[in-house]
Amino acid sequence: MKISNIRQVPKYFRYDEVSLSLDKKDFALIEALQQNASRRLEDLAKMVHLAPSSVHDRLQKLERVGIIRQWTIKLDAPALGLGVLAFVGIRATKPCSELLDALRAIPAIEECHSVAGELSMMLKVRVAGTPALLELSDRLRAIPGVEQTETTIVLKTQIDRPITLKPPEASL
Repeated sequence: MKISNIRQVPKYFRYDEVSLSLDKKDFALIEALQQNASRRLEDLAKMVHLAPSSVHDRLQKLERVGIIRQWTIKLDAPALGLGVLAFVGIRATKPCSELLDALRAIPAIEECHSVAGELSMMLKVRVAGTPALLELSDRLRAIPGVEQTETTIVLKTQIDRPITLKPPEASL
């Protein structure tokens, strides 16, 4: 499979299928950018022994096919006054797709996942404190189709890392 064909692969593709189309230089670039996305092209080029223009082309290709989805920064939530991280499970009487518009309207929701098991959805939320979390829970339960919520407050994040990639065996 060529890297340009990745977008045509179903969403449930295997990791191995993607890794076959990337070489060690691609993996090295991805890893370097995961650690610090503001690295200069010249610095990245030195790391993988390519010209900056070649690095630029590779990064554009990785972005075009959807491997690099977004260039962003990571914020310190507590420093911004958002000191409570929680996961909220939702039991719903409606399909998840029918709840999405109401959930998208709530800025405190960072992630929303449809899940298997007793719960229908799992939300990752961030708020200023427990009073705001209670208010969020009330707001969620007021959404038509939300039967019940189950909240777990994070005391401490033990591991927070980017996706770990395993490069192919070929050398740089």
